[in-house]
Amino acid sequence: MKMFISLHLFLGLATFTVAVAGSYLVSKGRPRTSIVTSVTGILLSAASFVPPFFYGVQLQTSFILATTVGIVLIILGMGLVSRIPQKAEPRRPFLGSIEVASVATLSAAYAILIVLTGGMALPSPTGGYLHFGDFVVFVAALTFGWKVGGLVGIIGAVVADFYLAYPRWYVTILAHGLEGVIPGFTRGRNLAWQVAAAGLGGFLMASTYFFVNIFLKGYPVAIISYAQEFFGQAAISVVVGVPIATVVRRVLPRVR
Repeated sequence: MKMFISLHLFLGLATFTVAVAGSYLVSKGRPRTSIVTSVTGILLSAASFVPPFFYGVQLQTSFILATTVGIVLIILGMGLVSRIPQKAEPRRPFLGSIEVASVATLSAAYAILIVLTGGMALPSPTGGYLHFGDFVVFVAALTFGWKVGGLVGIIGAVVADFYLAYPRWYVTILAHGLEGVIPGFTRGRNLAWQVAAAGLGGFLMASTYFFVNIFLKGYPVAIISYAQEFFGQAAISVVVGVPIATVVRRVLPRVR
């Protein structure tokens, strides 16, 4: 039942996140790209029908109705967005060669730090593990941007989850993906913006786990775990990661 609840919540949160990303893309004059996020949202919404059957849980009529209405609204939104003219932009690869190498290297470093420090100092009451490697995600995001930050957060954390046999690894995709994407948007901006964005990324990471843990462990345990993940794991990583990213940008001007 815990696996079912966490998977169900993950699909709902992921759909919401994709919808927000689509709205952001439309506001930036990229309606065609937002259609890709809309299709992803439809697939995630449709996938939410699968866990109840897989885990033997009966679907509620209200859930079926609400999810169906949501899918219909996304499709209608796609029709409206498709009529908005796309800004002319030069085509470029999603990741450059330096970014690909950075994702590979930093993801490996992130996974290793998670494995080495996970649960050593203060085990999480939720059955997960507390670690001190998130500063690598902030370094990646503030140095190379949101794409590298998001991929490092996802790949490194999921690899570590597999190695440590953490069962709810899929929640990690959203939590640490957001942790890397959000500060990446402030690459090249002043230090205050970067610190605030890194703090927001850490807040969203801890809040994602907190929301899921409420339904799995109850409020008291979820609050304790939230305090550990935000004030311990995320806050320390911001303090360490932002100065390192600043130094890297000064030493290696090419990454600016």
